[in-house]
Amino acid sequence: MPRHMRTLAPPLCLETCSWDHGIDPQLGVPAIRGTITFKGEPPANTQWVVVVASRDFPPTDVIALSTSQSNHLDFNADSAQYEIEAPGLVSYAAIPVVWKAMGEPVIWSDVLGLYGASLSGGLSFPDTVHVTADAPVAIGIDFAADFAAVNRGAVLSVRISYEGSWPDNTELMGIAAYTEQPQSILDFISPAALNISLPTQVDEFDYRLATPSGKYRYVVVLWKARGTSIFAFKEIGVYETAPGSGVAGEVTVALGDTARGVDILVDLGRTR
Repeated sequence: MPRHMRTLAPPLCLETCSWDHGIDPQLGVPAIRGTITFKGEPPANTQWVVVVASRDFPPTDVIALSTSQSNHLDFNADSAQYEIEAPGLVSYAAIPVVWKAMGEPVIWSDVLGLYGASLSGGLSFPDTVHVTADAPVAIGIDFAADFAAVNRGAVLSVRISYEGSWPDNTELMGIAAYTEQPQSILDFISPAALNISLPTQVDEFDYRLATPSGKYRYVVVLWKARGTSIFAFKEIGVYETAPGSGVAGEVTVALGDTARGVDILVDLGRTR
């Protein structure tokens, strides 16, 4: 069966998981191992795909990410095995698959998949993987990577600027594009494009959001507090016709194009 016709959902585990697989006598350093199953077709501008181990989610330490990743995966295959030499005996909050475009900087929020639970509306939440002295090798960390996350035919190029202080209880940051402003919870969890892997504790962030071509009348930055419901995202910044206008702007992007200047000013005071 061709790869693009196959589907494989990642394992569901809505509670934090602890994996104790024993010691691998063939490996002298802590490690995380698994198999990635690819869905969809890789974009023509794919440079590489890697699996990384992040101590927090969303990730905040880019240097730590760059030193805790697998070798480049064979993304043209149906699946690929990976191994990450874990830099420490710690808990890893997220194991994502990261995609990089040719000629573009690494954008750590270009995530094809997460080890954990995938819910309706494109929301994915990671499970924790523990690498300990008693169990230094975590194996069977298998999940799916979907190229649809970065291969939707068009791109919104966004600069997000943050004002105010980051709340200590920040858990997730995201950005979503809607063809119309959501009027119900069903609308809210059904965006045309979504990513909830934006970094925190930054002053500004340049972001590429892969979307289907078309017109978007509502592009919004989302914030979620630690320990709240998966549906308890707050809208803390919207693309406007002019900064401070209070009127949502619309953007049209054609197939194969990038819509630039979709800049959003975020007031972190709206999280309270």
